Amino acid sequence: MNEDPGTAGDQGEENWKELLESWIPPYFQIVTKGRILSDSGETSPQVDVIVLSPDYPKSLLNCKEYLSGGVVAAFECKTTLRRKHIGEFIEHSKKIEKLAINENGTPRKDLQSKIYYGLLAHSHEWKKENSNPKENIEKAIWEYDEKYVTHPREIPDIICVADLGVWKSQKMIVPNYDNGKGLKGNYVMSGYIASDNKEEFFTPVGSCVFDLLQNIAWRYPSVRDIVTYMRKLNISGSGSGYSRPWVFALNGEAYIKKLQNDKDGIFLISLNEKYAPIKVGENDCLDIFGKVLGKSDASSFCLHLFSYGTPFIE
Repeated sequence: MNEDPGTAGDQGEENWKELLESWIPPYFQIVTKGRILSDSGETSPQVDVIVLSPDYPKSLLNCKEYLSGGVVAAFECKTTLRRKHIGEFIEHSKKIEKLAINENGTPRKDLQSKIYYGLLAHSHEWKKENSNPKENIEKAIWEYDEKYVTHPREIPDIICVADLGVWKSQKMIVPNYDNGKGLKGNYVMSGYIASDNKEEFFTPVGSCVFDLLQNIAWRYPSVRDIVTYMRKLNISGSGSGYSRPWVFALNGEAYIKKLQNDKDGIFLISLNEKYAPIKVGENDCLDIFGKVLGKSDASSFCLHLFSYGTPFIE
């Protein structure tokens, strides 16, 4: 007998909630099925699992609209991950970032949303003999990243498929870059690192929990000792991925494009043929910040803002 998809989804959310409760300090409240409410009254799409701060008012715990200032993390949960879920997830990440009470003033505050946002799945749809699920997920991540993300802070934090792997976003500054052709300076880059299972203690779920605890440790120092201990076991695993430099900003919106300048005018040309060129008008403000550097291993960068090494500094 086939299980009702709604019932299976509800049980999946409860499974993830119980898992997080078994690892996150008990003073964090974890709830299911709610929306995030901004200070301006805007709400997020429904989120399956929400981690609330220890300071969250008890009298509001039964309300299904949770104040963004008290949300530490939020997760969408899927029984079977499908390609469309990745697109919806990245689109929702952009919306949730705008609801968070974010700060500026340091590189980390400028680039990292206060709400940690992830996608958790038990399995995936790519089960055919010649299918390559990891490659399919990476292609979908980058397609929807280019489609929806206009600022590094809008990038979601993690995608975890329990029986396959984990993809974690990283944002970093590459200092004193010099390509030998006149391009010099400090460049912001973002990327998704696909962690592998070559390490003794690595599992996708363990890596996901560890990444969440690292994020929590920035704001809650009591978690740092256990995070440092877990880091020495390399629970997070190692991996590599593609980096996205923040190349062009047109009227405040960032794009990764090629620049075309000919008799027809100046255009930003997408690396994905599905997206039309963007014409730069005479009244537009166009800034150039960097260039594509290609595929890279996360360990090759000099400064990681979010690798959470000791000490925890901004």
